[in-house]
Amino acid sequence: MPYRYLGQQIAKYRVTRLLGVGAFAWVYEAIDQDLEIPVALKILRPEFAGLADAESRFRREAALAARLRHRNIVTVRDVGAADGVVFVAMDLLPLTLGRRLALTYRLPESECVRVGIDVASALAIAHEGGIIHRDIKPDNILLATNGDAVVADFGLARALTGTASVSATNQVLGTPHYFSPEQARGHELDGRSDLYSLGVTLYRAATGQLPFEGDDWYAVAREHIESTPVAPREQVPELTPEYDAIVMRLLSKRPEHRFATATQLVDALASLPSAPAHRSGASLPRMGSHTVDAFRPQASRFLGTWTAVTGLLLVITATAWWQSGRTAANDVLATAEAPDSTLLFSDTTLFSPSATIPPLDLLADSVDTNAATQMPEPARQRPRPPRLDLLAPDSAQIYVDNRLVGTGRWTGEHSAANRVAIRAVLPNAPTSCDAAILDTVVRLVAGDRVTVELPVRSCVGLMLDIQPRDARLTFTPLDGGHFVELRADTTTGYLLPVGRYAVNISAPRCITISDTLTVRRGANGAPNTIWRRMSCN
Repeated sequence: MPYRYLGQQIAKYRVTRLLGVGAFAWVYEAIDQDLEIPVALKILRPEFAGLADAESRFRREAALAARLRHRNIVTVRDVGAADGVVFVAMDLLPLTLGRRLALTYRLPESECVRVGIDVASALAIAHEGGIIHRDIKPDNILLATNGDAVVADFGLARALTGTASVSATNQVLGTPHYFSPEQARGHELDGRSDLYSLGVTLYRAATGQLPFEGDDWYAVAREHIESTPVAPREQVPELTPEYDAIVMRLLSKRPEHRFATATQLVDALASLPSAPAHRSGASLPRMGSHTVDAFRPQASRFLGTWTAVTGLLLVITATAWWQSGRTAANDVLATAEAPDSTLLFSDTTLFSPSATIPPLDLLADSVDTNAATQMPEPARQRPRPPRLDLLAPDSAQIYVDNRLVGTGRWTGEHSAANRVAIRAVLPNAPTSCDAAILDTVVRLVAGDRVTVELPVRSCVGLMLDIQPRDARLTFTPLDGGHFVELRADTTTGYLLPVGRYAVNISAPRCITISDTLTVRRGANGAPNTIWRRMSCN
């Protein structure tokens, strides 16, 4: 069980919380007690840790990945083994792309492009160093607090196989829904396989769907080899044709039809109209020996200087014209019984030297000669836009129409609408904790002020040790939430939202036990434990 390490000391790391469970490793939050900072601690599962070859490869590949230094590659801080536990310590980042997509379904194109540029930049560095990732997918792409995408687990898939892509039991390594066709066939891989997997990731991020769905491993792998996916724009019409073309090129069946290198992909993504401004401006960060140049044509210094001088002369000329025109117009208006329509027109057009003055005979009927004595009507007061007050726990992320707007609390204006989607999420809660996500929809009318409470809660593992094993447990929430019923012999653990519960334990021919339980996170993130031996006939 992955909970076995909670609260334990592994080398200099004190394990505090379980973050995720994978096929080959468990990931925890831990405290580096030398530096007194939190880290992500990836521990090789015991069934692999007992294999000497797997251990040595795991440590060797992790050490190789630790030499990769780039802002879009997670920093590996330590690789080691202690008391039979093989581990890798990395920087702790708050969220994965997989978790983000689980919360928001899909991302705007501009965010997809930003993720693509970041991941491709990381791949460019790794491929130059001869390292192929082999398992690019949303769960291996971390999101930093500034929004940067950071790639984790370089080389670890190969470390557990000993070969390029196939395990000792002929099992193809990686995640089938993100396989490249050559990976599904078990062929030797190069960097273009990672680009295909990135294409699947960008497809998923932009459309909310995978190009090939299914629970059958072989059926999905076969589709990667033989089938052409539906174009992203057919799923989401607002995507640009340029983004659609890049993703479909990445999903080409033949590696030679994709981008030759990750650097070429960075160039293509950065040139899109939807590329973030700070990525498509003067230059992009250096990646190895390659520098991505600006994609806008640069004007010559002479042309720029001439344009500035010409603009300055126009301003001076227009100012002189405006001053002389106003003086003449004011002199006439001061002595005339009624304002002359021609002079009024000339006065109002002096602010635009390039304006064309209509013939005088067309002006006579179109200009109101009483305009000088009329007061402008007061501007019609526009209706006040509706305001939203959203209240959630301090660490909860708040989304309005799939856009992250704040953490804990948000107040702001929103256009009137019949349907505004609101979501609150606790990003660090366990993935299967339904109470950590709350969705609602509100209607906003001009002038309204709407307050919405979003009481999301995290979950804590509940360990059951009940005798007899056929006992039935019911949990009735006292702080709001869903009624839960369990059998003691069907599970040893269960995630329960934090809060207070009325608990009933019953079994045939046994005395029913009633009690109250407060579910809270333990000091070391350890699960709550219920231990009962019932009195039975």
